[in-house]
Amino acid sequence: MKRNFMYRTIFLLLFIHINIQPIFAQTQSMQIKTDLSFFSEKFLGAKNGHRHPNKSMIKFSISPDLDNLSSKLSLNYSRNEKLTLDGSYIQHTSGILTFGAGLIDRHWSFSNNTSLVLSQNARPTESIYLKLENKFKYDWLPSKANWSLEVFNGFNEGSLNNNKSMLLGTRATLSPYEGLDFELIQTSQWGGEGYDKGISALGSALFLDSNSGSNSNINKMAGFGISYLIPSNTIPLRIYGQAIGEDEAGSLPSCYAYLAGLEWSNSKSKYPIILGFETVDTRIDETEHGYCGPNTMYNNNIYHYTNYGKSMGAAIDTEGTSLDLYVRSQISEKINIEFATKSIVINDNNWSGHRLSSNRQLGYISSLSISWVKNKINFNGDIYKQTFNLDKANIKSGYGVGFSSSIIF
Repeated sequence: MKRNFMYRTIFLLLFIHINIQPIFAQTQSMQIKTDLSFFSEKFLGAKNGHRHPNKSMIKFSISPDLDNLSSKLSLNYSRNEKLTLDGSYIQHTSGILTFGAGLIDRHWSFSNNTSLVLSQNARPTESIYLKLENKFKYDWLPSKANWSLEVFNGFNEGSLNNNKSMLLGTRATLSPYEGLDFELIQTSQWGGEGYDKGISALGSALFLDSNSGSNSNINKMAGFGISYLIPSNTIPLRIYGQAIGEDEAGSLPSCYAYLAGLEWSNSKSKYPIILGFETVDTRIDETEHGYCGPNTMYNNNIYHYTNYGKSMGAAIDTEGTSLDLYVRSQISEKINIEFATKSIVINDNNWSGHRLSSNRQLGYISSLSISWVKNKINFNGDIYKQTFNLDKANIKSGYGVGFSSSIIF
């Protein structure tokens, strides 16, 4: 019922938005986009994610915008998931404030590949949200110093005994000067059938200690991230990392999973090259007081950190590691190429309840991608290989090919 209400609300708001546009023709714009993708086999992904478990998917989106009001209606069709509205939203911006509703993807990380807390591995949540963005205007700070804040509350499918619960997220970013970025992140799973959905629970989900008391059911994850781009006249290298605590101790995060990476770029050549290394570790040791331990990342005794059965964080899910090497290059004005290879351990503790595999898996994923872009037309081709099986996700080792295209009108 709640999901249908959200869908009906988005359709109604978009219908009103589209039909009032002629009144404001002087400030309107319209974009229409179609996407078609096909993959011969399912695989985990050399980047992040196995969100699309289908061999083919068709997307159609229309994005009508006014001066302060923007929206997108996205229709996605696949054989298994049928028709979804993933990617649809409507939002209003006034000054530094934006508020809206929809099913938008969130990638909360300075990594371009993955995130420990909110990535594009799982489908987006149905949510309402608020964003603040501004530049500092103080003389003692650089002119490019800025900050942002995003808060949302949405619904997860299947995270609470195969029923819906709510997910509250907050991310604050700070850039004291160009090239240096910090982030503070918190997500709280709360509410759902049998649990408090009132003001007291909301306050605990946002600010208060939720380890004890009437709102001890709330599952919080929190942490921080950093990115630093060394000045190019020294060495064109970006260093970044993220640490997310699975548990809470004294209102502070504890029991961390980690992400770290290096990214070198050669921007002085006619066609830039990017070389990167990245590692992710979602294994958590038991504390000296007996808390946390193996398989606790993305798992809670009440809530699973999933949407439609897939981790909302790293694609390797709990108790996994990955080491990634990738090279991206623009070899002409129209052609880009990327090679990526990743060493992966899945279910390192051999836990039968793991969402991807019932036993430990070790292997590699490699992929070669070529994209051709001209004006508003984009074609992509992929060749990939995975050397291990994931029985729970119905992913088998072997080779595969993929094709995708998009056209903007």
